[in-house]
Amino acid sequence: MRLLRYIAPLLLGTVQLLAVPAWSRLTGSSCNTCHATPTWQLTTTGLEFLKNGHRMEALKVDPKEQKLDNYLSFVWKGRAYGDTLDSQRTGLANTQKPATNFEQHSFSLYTGGALSDRFSYFTELYLNENTGSTSGSNVVQGDASRKKLAEAFIQYNQPINQDLFLSVRAGEILPGILHVFGVGARSAEQRAIVLNDQLAGSTNTYRPFSRQQGLDATLNSAHSETSFTVGVVDGSSTSVTNSIDADNHKDWYASFLWSFDKNQSAVGVYHYDGQYSNYATANDFSTALSFDNKFKKDGILARFIRDKFRLVGAYFLGEETMAPGTLIYGVPTSKTKNKGFYGLVDYNFTDSFGIYGRYDSLDPNKDLSNNETSMVMLGLNGMLYQSDKSGARWNFEYTEKQSYNHGNITTIGAEKFKDKRYFFQVTWGF
Repeated sequence: MRLLRYIAPLLLGTVQLLAVPAWSRLTGSSCNTCHATPTWQLTTTGLEFLKNGHRMEALKVDPKEQKLDNYLSFVWKGRAYGDTLDSQRTGLANTQKPATNFEQHSFSLYTGGALSDRFSYFTELYLNENTGSTSGSNVVQGDASRKKLAEAFIQYNQPINQDLFLSVRAGEILPGILHVFGVGARSAEQRAIVLNDQLAGSTNTYRPFSRQQGLDATLNSAHSETSFTVGVVDGSSTSVTNSIDADNHKDWYASFLWSFDKNQSAVGVYHYDGQYSNYATANDFSTALSFDNKFKKDGILARFIRDKFRLVGAYFLGEETMAPGTLIYGVPTSKTKNKGFYGLVDYNFTDSFGIYGRYDSLDPNKDLSNNETSMVMLGLNGMLYQSDKSGARWNFEYTEKQSYNHGNITTIGAEKFKDKRYFFQVTWGF
């Protein structure tokens, strides 16, 4: 199908659910070449396109292909959703929140590809993104929307030998292993809680999916069997888009990924070591420093891929440093441990229609009860239309999220809430 030629490449470098048609114009490849459609899991060709720096070959470029039509695309997202909050919730926020909403969510620009034999680049720029707010500090630019530079980096590729090359990225970056395990290419629009949400009750705004300012280096095998990455980043406050960190400490991360069959089934490990400084005024280093939260996050990630289905999951353990004098069960506590995971199953009926289900869990303090958040998701996705120059994809998701009133990193919760959402989105790209 023609649209499949234009869908595949977007997922190689962004968090969107439709392809960047510019890269399909560049590669001329079908969606099945780069993805196990319509689940969007990257194949060997797709993984190589990503690791090469959004280019077909890591160390060579054809000047004839360097034209704007192959480097620039626009993507638009429109949504409709309905929320049913648990009847046990009290207050005006529950009784007066709109049950349904229409939302022109975003209009964004994607550009990237080879600059020379060794250099390439990628940029994801939101010209407009709805904040989902009706009032308060999140309403910016006067219309509850914002502009943001989501991800932008320069990449340099250095050959080591016939089987290895080193890629170095610098700019606003996301760890590559997280991109291919639920942050970037994914069936569901709503990311897994363990990747997307900060710990309830914690001032630390770190979330695994966050892009940060810094650089990383990846040692890649020639055919995507293995990759090893080490990165150093500012560790910026993720509550502020593109912010610079408020302390001198540099965070670091490392990952290793091994693909063990022709379908790119794989296992990997991830480690993040960071520091979040708590000032009297959040992120303002001109005010008094209360304490430094030295924290860690470790993850095991796995996927099993076959022609018609995939199983994907990740399990994370973390540690947080608490404020001096923190009491839990009346006992002074200097450290807490958290955990979270998700598991997803995806099935392809055809190249243009699929179903998926996912279970999420995040526990901000595994030594306390009744403070977890969990979510069940069921979804459908498919193609809305197709043409030579553009295409549109739709997806529908139903979620049930369970949480505990006041349950967080230091407190046992009370009432158990179950909130439901019906979510529909159309993503269009040119």
